[in-house]
Amino acid sequence: MNSTPSSRIHSLERLYVQLAQPIWDYPFVAILLVAELALGAIIIAKVPYTEIDWIAYMEEVDFWLDGEYDYRKIYGNTGPLVYPAGFLYLFGFLQWWTGREIPRAQIVFLGFYVVTQAVVMALYTMVLRKLRGSMTSSTKQVSHQVWSFRIAMGSLCLSKRFHSIFLLRLFNDGPTMLVAYLSFWCFMNYKWDIGCFLFSVAVSLKMNVLLFAPGLLYLLIQASPTRTIPRLAICAITQVVLGAPFILRHPVSYLRKAFELDRQFFFKWTVNFKFLPEEVFLSKPLAVLLLALHLSLLCIYTYRLYRSRRPLSPEHILSTLLVSNFVGICCARTLHYQFYSWYFSALPYLLWRETSYSLWLKMALLGAVEFAFLTFPATPTSSLVLQAAHWAILVPCVFGTMQPGSGRIKKD
Repeated sequence: MNSTPSSRIHSLERLYVQLAQPIWDYPFVAILLVAELALGAIIIAKVPYTEIDWIAYMEEVDFWLDGEYDYRKIYGNTGPLVYPAGFLYLFGFLQWWTGREIPRAQIVFLGFYVVTQAVVMALYTMVLRKLRGSMTSSTKQVSHQVWSFRIAMGSLCLSKRFHSIFLLRLFNDGPTMLVAYLSFWCFMNYKWDIGCFLFSVAVSLKMNVLLFAPGLLYLLIQASPTRTIPRLAICAITQVVLGAPFILRHPVSYLRKAFELDRQFFFKWTVNFKFLPEEVFLSKPLAVLLLALHLSLLCIYTYRLYRSRRPLSPEHILSTLLVSNFVGICCARTLHYQFYSWYFSALPYLLWRETSYSLWLKMALLGAVEFAFLTFPATPTSSLVLQAAHWAILVPCVFGTMQPGSGRIKKD
């Protein structure tokens, strides 16, 4: 007997609900990761590699391996070394492992990419599973929310620029964020000491990870005020140990160059402020204004967190870290193309968990950010689009129509 249209629709609805059950969470992630692995292999095979920093990284490693420990004298063809000691250890290992060969390095970075995606999706899945248990809607409505969040997870695989940062550029930003996300997994599982160690290791690869530090400090205090200082000591001691070979020989040189807070960037590479005149972009007043805005927004967000009294759940931990970083991104003096990797993985989460926008607007905002980072060289229009998208996401995150990390519209 042929099934009727209504019975077929009913069967599809039942399948839709069944596939939203927790048992399908990890198969869903596995499918995405297999697709990512296959796509990454195709990209490496078919798309030409673009040399930007790999040779410079290898030259900087050569100085260190030849016995140079004065950071002022370590440089590559793109300029002086400006990363902490962990960078040298990682890329020294990669130099040995790959023999400097680009195709082998790309395969290693494909591994970095897929593992990064796996860790990020594990964070998303952890939040999804906690949320599913707290949902009181009907089964069908819960299924809608689950599938909506899975759309967010699927969007993690759609960025052309994010793929290229790992696979076609070999920037150190990728492995840096992998270690940072591993530390987040520890925090969300309440493994604070191990998490602090990994967080500090990530900082030793590239100090952009410090943008997460205000959120982490708040969480450490919330978790245990009496354990905050010892846990911060873990971060500090890790930096001292990793940097010891350089600190013991040339301490001022190491601290001055590895953590170069006053580094001046070139206007031609900025992605987010190309609509400004160059003299304004380089001016001291703009730097001071952005710093003041950054600190002000962090204070507002921290006060909102304190007022909300959110319990220390995995969702609250992830939200606090990601919003803290995104505040820094929006107030950054400049963003370069590889900096996209600092926060791309957070954008779907922030849109789906921290805003009440429609699905179409969420996707449009993701598309706007991607458009800006795919526009090369950046133009005044692309920078304005990026700024508009950033602030459309940030305002509800900081000021909020929603409770921090709650996923529900706040009722005043």
